[in-house]
Amino acid sequence: MNLRIRLHTSEQLDNLSLSGKKLSKALSSLKLINKLFGNHKQLAKGTLDYCIKNPNKKSFHILDIGCGGGDSIYNVSKKLSKKGIRGGFLGIDGNPQSIIYANSQYARYNHIQFKVDNILDHSFSIPDCDIIISSHFIYHFEDEELIKFIKRIKEKGIKHLIFSELKRSKTAYFLFKYSSYFLPISKLAKQDGLIAIQRAFTVNELENILDRSDVKKYTVSKKIWFRTLTKIDL
Repeated sequence: MNLRIRLHTSEQLDNLSLSGKKLSKALSSLKLINKLFGNHKQLAKGTLDYCIKNPNKKSFHILDIGCGGGDSIYNVSKKLSKKGIRGGFLGIDGNPQSIIYANSQYARYNHIQFKVDNILDHSFSIPDCDIIISSHFIYHFEDEELIKFIKRIKEKGIKHLIFSELKRSKTAYFLFKYSSYFLPISKLAKQDGLIAIQRAFTVNELENILDRSDVKKYTVSKKIWFRTLTKIDL
């Protein structure tokens, strides 16, 4: 294991035909992990901060790419609603069963919609929106693919991106490896979690990618529990 270099091994959740109890338990586990390790909180706060800085805008259209079970976009919508900020929310994921699961959890919220589409496919058409958010997703791109994707977003005229991600490190790897024994999460989530940490970007790698994407204004902030929050103004 060499954590100085990004791993390019696929996770079980990358199988877009994954379904049944195995998938639902994994998505439920990720929801718990996102809550315990601060992902929901930092993604929602990052989105709120941007909206507050644009008080003249009446409503925001927010897109979550790689939305999985929908818990991230739900928590963002909840945070904005508490502050009186209106929005429309769309979550996209490549696994049809993940979208079915997301709808089963959040269908009663009319302002949140979900759609099946493969973001990693070169034919993926980026929907119109004000903000793109993602959680544990951008490491699925190879470096050059991510650069091209960010440039496509820029050409589309979308104003703001927020990536809430893991930060690759030995400490993060071994902390999750041993703490996961005590967490009520599925075996798949434990196995994929270790792979995800090895696939994640370091801060320097993210900054290099953004510089090569011709992004002029961005911040990559280190967060608690070996996480990063990347905010990009286009």
